[in-house]
Amino acid sequence: MVKSLILCEGGDDEAFIRLFLKSLKSDLRKIEIKKLSSKSNFFKLKMYQDENILAKIDTQYNKILFIFDSDYKETGETNNGFYKSKSSIEEIIIKIKEYLGFDFYTDYYIVCNPITKNGNLEHLILSTLDKKPKECMEDLLNCIKPYHTDSNKKILLTGYKTIFKEPLYNFSHPNFNLLKQKLQALG
Repeated sequence: MVKSLILCEGGDDEAFIRLFLKSLKSDLRKIEIKKLSSKSNFFKLKMYQDENILAKIDTQYNKILFIFDSDYKETGETNNGFYKSKSSIEEIIIKIKEYLGFDFYTDYYIVCNPITKNGNLEHLILSTLDKKPKECMEDLLNCIKPYHTDSNKKILLTGYKTIFKEPLYNFSHPNFNLLKQKLQALG
């Protein structure tokens, strides 16, 4: 069976995507999700060769959706920030298609706060919360900021899941619409 392939960064992303697909009533037998472990791997042709992804395009995968974090351009990393990420993923998609010698369906979704275009999955989720839960989570972030925690996104997501159990995500929120469209396009 030919499947659609979703490439994401890590385990939290994969779990979120699976929940979203289930909420859309997608046939999960027709979609494979693969973690690439880090954002930098998205932009390396060799990684797609080494992971045997390129060899499976057209025979096992007919559509690919790349999903990764925008992160922050202020960090100075080569592919961080929405517009650098966009440019980098478009370049690698061209390289993949040139390497294979044929065209196929590809799309991407850069995960961030849709207003600021910065951040990651946790910032997208935060942007969809009602006023009171959002203030609560923003207070938590402000509280831990002086401690220079490297993974405040992990703290935020864990805190959110612990405090606001049901419903975990409001997938009907407009800030999820673009991702919803891209997931539905996979069939």
